[in-house]
Amino acid sequence: MWNPFNEDSGTPGFKIWRIIRIAVFVIIGLIIFWLASSQSVNLFMNVVEFGNVFTKPLYYSIVSGLILCSIAAIRVDYRHRNSITWYGIHLLVNFLKRGDNDSSSSSSASSSYYSKTASKRSKLPIRYPDFKMEKRSFIIWQITKVVLFAPLFTNLIFGISAVFLLEGHDIGLGLLPNIFLVPFTNIPSDGSFAQQHVIPLIPVLTLIIPSLLSAIGIRIFLYIGVVGGISIASRYVADTSESKPKLLSYISTMEQILGVTLLWTGFTMFFSFNINYNTKYAILGTLIMGLFFIAYGFLDNRRSKIIVTPERKQIYTRLFTILAITIVTGSFMAINNTIADAKKIQWGGPYIAQEIAVNRYIAELDKVQTVNYSLAAPPSLSSSSSSLPPPSISAMVNGNNDALNNIRLWDQQAAQLKLKPQLGQKNDINFADTNIERFNNTMYWAAPTAPNLPADVIPENIWYNEHFVYTHSGKGVLMMEANTGDVIDSSKFFKQKNIYYGDSGPTGIFNQAWSAFPVGRTLSDEIEGAFYTGTGGVNVAPPVSWVFEPKFMLSYTDSTMHVLRYKDIFDRMKVMYPYFVYDFTQGTSQANINIRNVGVVPVTDGKNTYWLMPLIVFLDTSHVPWSSGDMLRLVGFALIDAYNGSVKIIRSTASGSNDPFSQIFFEQYAGNNGGDGTVLTKTPEWLSKQLVYPEEMFLWKVNRFNQYHVTDPKTFIEAQQFYKTPDQVSTNYIITNPPGFDKPQFVGMQSVQLSNSPANNLVGYMVVQNNLESFGKMIFYSVPLDSATKLLGPGTARDALEKDPAYAKEKGLLRNTRVGDSLLYRIGNQEVYFIPVYTASTSGGGVIQLGTIAAVGASVTGNAYVGLGDTPQLAFENYLLKAAGLGPLNQTSGGTTTVANGTLPAALSNASATTKQQQQANETLVLHRAERILGLEKIFVSAGLTVLKPTAVSAPLSFKEADVTYLADSQIDFVKSAITKFLLEFSSPGPGGTSSASHSAAAIPTDLRIFEWQGSDNKVVNFGTLKVVNGIVENHYISIHVG
Repeated sequence: MWNPFNEDSGTPGFKIWRIIRIAVFVIIGLIIFWLASSQSVNLFMNVVEFGNVFTKPLYYSIVSGLILCSIAAIRVDYRHRNSITWYGIHLLVNFLKRGDNDSSSSSSASSSYYSKTASKRSKLPIRYPDFKMEKRSFIIWQITKVVLFAPLFTNLIFGISAVFLLEGHDIGLGLLPNIFLVPFTNIPSDGSFAQQHVIPLIPVLTLIIPSLLSAIGIRIFLYIGVVGGISIASRYVADTSESKPKLLSYISTMEQILGVTLLWTGFTMFFSFNINYNTKYAILGTLIMGLFFIAYGFLDNRRSKIIVTPERKQIYTRLFTILAITIVTGSFMAINNTIADAKKIQWGGPYIAQEIAVNRYIAELDKVQTVNYSLAAPPSLSSSSSSLPPPSISAMVNGNNDALNNIRLWDQQAAQLKLKPQLGQKNDINFADTNIERFNNTMYWAAPTAPNLPADVIPENIWYNEHFVYTHSGKGVLMMEANTGDVIDSSKFFKQKNIYYGDSGPTGIFNQAWSAFPVGRTLSDEIEGAFYTGTGGVNVAPPVSWVFEPKFMLSYTDSTMHVLRYKDIFDRMKVMYPYFVYDFTQGTSQANINIRNVGVVPVTDGKNTYWLMPLIVFLDTSHVPWSSGDMLRLVGFALIDAYNGSVKIIRSTASGSNDPFSQIFFEQYAGNNGGDGTVLTKTPEWLSKQLVYPEEMFLWKVNRFNQYHVTDPKTFIEAQQFYKTPDQVSTNYIITNPPGFDKPQFVGMQSVQLSNSPANNLVGYMVVQNNLESFGKMIFYSVPLDSATKLLGPGTARDALEKDPAYAKEKGLLRNTRVGDSLLYRIGNQEVYFIPVYTASTSGGGVIQLGTIAAVGASVTGNAYVGLGDTPQLAFENYLLKAAGLGPLNQTSGGTTTVANGTLPAALSNASATTKQQQQANETLVLHRAERILGLEKIFVSAGLTVLKPTAVSAPLSFKEADVTYLADSQIDFVKSAITKFLLEFSSPGPGGTSSASHSAAAIPTDLRIFEWQGSDNKVVNFGTLKVVNGIVENHYISIHVG
């Protein structure tokens, strides 16, 4: 039988498994080497392409990792020099050696493993406290741990803040001891205490303390908890093998572990967000209990050298200590809670006041201006101040024509459908997103495009197409007017069409693949034969290019490759500026959660296209007393070149000078940082008119405002005035003229309603300004809760539209309708929702049209009035007429919609007007029609004509040259144009125009007169002129339907 040991030397013989093991190690080594080489090449390329912009975060990561890992992992007990890792390795090695000797050792030798007389290689100290490393090895191991595990402790916020502190700056670290006085201070009833003692600590409590507490907590867990448990287990195993278990010694160690844990818990309570009248008792009870257990641990450790098992009296003493401290502390807290339940304002009010002060500072709510204003009631026929006779209605429409021309009639979904045909017959491109823009005080929907891989590409061609063909989008940014829906030539604004760095969108490949081409190429594989000539990317020569992409080793062996990486702008920013938040969540529950990128918009300087990306930093406020949520700060914006990939950082004018992180960031990034990153000291002039305040910041502030607009502790406790944003309503960016504005501005608007209220009425709305001089300024327009006139919510306004009889009739004439966004505007003194209704093709061809426009009165006293029209002017005028009790223009007359508490009833009742009111309405309409006819007569008189009104007009030949409608004052421009064209053609002296019936005959006017007569129904007024052509009298006239 073959002996595995050599008979002469006693050494192991040849074994096949050793070769297999060596081969496995070699393969693993090669894999590790290749991975390390690939990572090294990527690191090298990042340094070359991005320069200091990449090395700065790397430097801050290293600094934070070294500091935090040293706190968490370095042992300072040089005398004992224990190590969990090496103790475990030695146990494993000893166990394996013991297993190798099982075949040649007797059972007696095997049982001597734990014996003091065991062989030399079995003398590993089984008890953990007895294991001690050599001095040099211990020091080297502490350094090795920091180097190995520092990447696990990196925290960029902590790193950049620590460097800022080490450079001699201050963020309030010297004020930190004040935190230990907070739970024990007599808190005043206002927020002055938090403003003086807590708010100054927020920088250090958000930038430094979270990482420090985490590192110290890990250290306590490892070197107190884990080490203590291993020590107990190892001693128990060793003692049991010697039949001498020392229970008291184990108990003493557990007491010390528990004591340290309690002390740490009590210490961290000072940094808790939940501070109230019971916090001091919880802290004192926890600290006292921890001190007792540490003392018991030391006493029991001394006794364990003599006594093996604990006495019953000692166990009862420990249990009594726990029980006594718990009962005393719990009694104080229970009594306080009982008193506070009856005196909530006196006991809880001061702490609520501090919570309000802290959270208002965190969300910068003190900068939000609140404007209380009274809603104007809808117009009526009564003698009240809100009544509007028809002439006033016309004047109101004409006086607000500029505002009505700026109604955003096309929403995002409709804009995408309208713009889709502009992509052409292409399956390799799609929209990344659709954003609202403004140029020259006009709103546009801008849809940047991104390349996507056609679905029909076969698998073996995917790699080639991703990296060499579909490298960019050649369509640039497509645009349409948000008011009219007219598609425009986007090159008027965005002259740069080729996008190499952009938003991937749902189907794009920017975030999936890099692109490359050989330097000095004469032929291009890119779509449309494009040649990239920008500054983005980096040249990679062999053999580095082979490591970056192994296929280059054979396909481009001698060629230097130009590689464009991080083409998705979000991936690019995460590499260059990883301090900021680039992904946000949306949704109301875990089942309805949606993670999306921070909103970006394309902007232009007239030549190049850029992406405007907000730089939002997320700061942990869980260690700030009385905070109730994390803190967001808008540090600035990134301008990302869509062609070159370069990035310019702009400081936000809305961040202010009190934001500590902004100060730290711009201090560290002052000036040009090389590579593809530059910091600008001010906002470029061309960008000032294209700025958009980030929706994410706006919504976050509104959500904080919904609760902390309440500054009175009593009202806060009663929770009767908390707000919420309406469900399924997004933030809208529109051009409007809110109260107090001199002229219409481009603002963001968010509706707000009372939380958990059965009514869906609004309590107001928040606007945020986008102009540079007032960028980020937020104003809340508050409607008094007891106001007789209510402000309808967007959902109720839509219900009013759906249940309006006139709309129901018109909807039946439309096909495949979709109701658009309900946008709230202030027109004159009226709050009105403008709701577009779209019709789409049923064949799925993407054709979409504007079916009708609804103007729904938002300010109501009981009835919601709906006006319909083809234009915002006509819809608004119809709304005013219906509210005033008059018949609408060019619209089926329907009843009013009754609204009770903001909720529409299921059944509608059409209130019939009294005979007197109807008679007054009819008389008013007659006066209104007469006023318009008089205005028409003045047009002809001003043209030098005499208006005659014969009882009848009779001519052998009559020609109706035009038929126009004048039912709304908003149509006057179209009417004037038709009259002017008619006069130029048929009322000029001498040889004039010809009629449709006599194209070749010369027309001579009889004189400079115009004849006026009305139709049989008195709804049409005709203006005509008589001409003699070849001896025959011809009547050429224009008919105008006047309402």
